[in-house]
Amino acid sequence: MRFLKQLFQATLFISSIFLLATQTANAKSTTPEVRTIELNTTKGMPITITVTPNGFLFDKFSGKAVLLDFFGPYCPPCLYEIPHLIEMQKSHKNKLQILGVQVQTKMSNDDLNAFIKQKGINYPVVNLDYAWDLVSFIRANTGWQGQIPYMLIFDKTGNLRRQFIGMTPNESILKYVK
Repeated sequence: MRFLKQLFQATLFISSIFLLATQTANAKSTTPEVRTIELNTTKGMPITITVTPNGFLFDKFSGKAVLLDFFGPYCPPCLYEIPHLIEMQKSHKNKLQILGVQVQTKMSNDDLNAFIKQKGINYPVVNLDYAWDLVSFIRANTGWQGQIPYMLIFDKTGNLRRQFIGMTPNESILKYVK
């Protein structure tokens, strides 16, 4: 896991250097281009993620740790984790924001919203059709091969703290929420 975090951070650093080096000759600023990823939840809430050398800044979740949960509605370990994530979101709503990203199957927002309602999910969810840029970026920069559940935890300043593949106890996640 430490290797993946270091690889992720190194790739982000190299990407930042590349962006700086490829600025146009007419640019008056020496600030590198900022990479952003745009998401829309199943309820239509836009979320902008700004990629930093150390992780992600989420425009809607400033000052909170963010847990990105890549899951599927037909994945038994994912289904097992949902009640735990619901409880964690409820108990730590002032310090933690969970953001679900459904990556298992193509489905309509209406069908995914029905699933969200049935399971009582109390955190925003992004459907695969609105998450391709994020999924592609994560795959390219972490070596993630699509296993689910897959989670990334970012501290309140946006730094990537840890990646989790498979079912993960709440205590393992919460130690990064301060």
